[in-house]
Amino acid sequence: MTLNPLADTPAEDAAAARAEAQRQRILDAAQRCFIARGFHAGSISEIAAEADISQGLMYRYFANKRALILALIERQLAHDQDSIGQMPAASDLVEGLLRCYQVWARGETLETTGNAIANVALYAEITAEAHRDPVVAEVLRRHDRQTSAAIGAWLRHHDMARGRDPDEGDIEARILLLRVLVEGLAMRAVRDPGLAKASLRRLLAAAISRVLGE
Repeated sequence: MTLNPLADTPAEDAAAARAEAQRQRILDAAQRCFIARGFHAGSISEIAAEADISQGLMYRYFANKRALILALIERQLAHDQDSIGQMPAASDLVEGLLRCYQVWARGETLETTGNAIANVALYAEITAEAHRDPVVAEVLRRHDRQTSAAIGAWLRHHDMARGRDPDEGDIEARILLLRVLVEGLAMRAVRDPGLAKASLRRLLAAAISRVLGE
């Protein structure tokens, strides 16, 4: 049997797993600090303290706050890609969005995602930073393009499963409608957290019906 000298050893695998766990621990600490104090107010020293590590160790993983925020966006992108492929049927999608509104209205982070960008306050911080930082802006645009592409693929599959030939112009309009619906719902939860549940459910049901082309 020929052994591959480039193959990772069990010890190397374990070291890589520990490093990734540490990286995620730092990102979790950063998201808590950014949510509590804002992107610019949250300092590297505070994040290191929240993660219970030294600043020196933290800099081995992330050079600065920009690197942290970019990593948070990338982590959210990976989650979004996975979540879109598992989107439920219309009625469950409506109930899911209603739960999102209720969580956002309480100012909480969606625990099912494990990622801070699902918190409305932090998402607003990152969006504002994109106006100042072209690197953050480009990452967000790429995130947006890839998320829209994933939604489009899901909608095409939805149509074909129902015996319909997807119309690309219509698909694009439905992608935009869903993006506007979710993003607007997040902002509305902050500005108007007391919307009647029954009324909101009816509105979401009508909008999702249009998104699904039904």
